[in-house]
Order: sequence, then C-alpha cells, then structure tokens
Amino acid sequence: MQEFLEKGFKAIVVCVNSRFLDQDFCGRLIDASFVRDLPENVDPCGENGEYHSFVFEGPLFKKTIPFEKGEVVFREYQSQGFYFCNLLPSPHKL
Repeated sequence: MQEFLEKGFKAIVVCVNSRFLDQDFCGRLIDASFVRDLPENVDPCGENGEYHSFVFEGPLFKKTIPFEKGEVVFREYQSQGFYFCNLLPSPHKL
C-alpha cells in the first residue's frame, strides 16, 4: 500500500464488508490516514475482502477519472452486510 501511494495512485473505498469495517470507511480516500485507521485484523490492501476500491488517478492514467460521491447504502448478501458508496459521473469535470 505504501508503494501504491508513493507512486501517486489515488483511490476511494466503494465497498466495505461490515464484519471488518464500519460505515465510516466507505467513501474514504485511501491515504496514509486511512491506512493508520485500519484495525489490526484488516489487510491494508483489502486482500481478504474487507473492502473494495476504485482507482481514479495514477501514473498510468492519461487523466484523472472525474466523479462525485453519491450516497452510502447498506445491503445484505448471504447473511453478510456491506456498505456501498455510489460514484456518480461528474459532468462539470469532463
């Protein structure tokens, strides 16, 4: 995760498994403070399904992908709860 951030990638958390993280993590930018705030049982890269992210900027991108954060919603799937942060196109940034 440190290398990802040092290389200039930017990402936002779009899905959180409520068994590992609370709703406040959903919609957060992934940065040093995000990594510091993670509980010890959570992989910083979310490799065990704790969270999923959307990368919107980085050295491999020609330009930043514009978006706006929408609402955070809760859904249950197979007896597990997940928070989802909707991402909306940002027409004024296109």
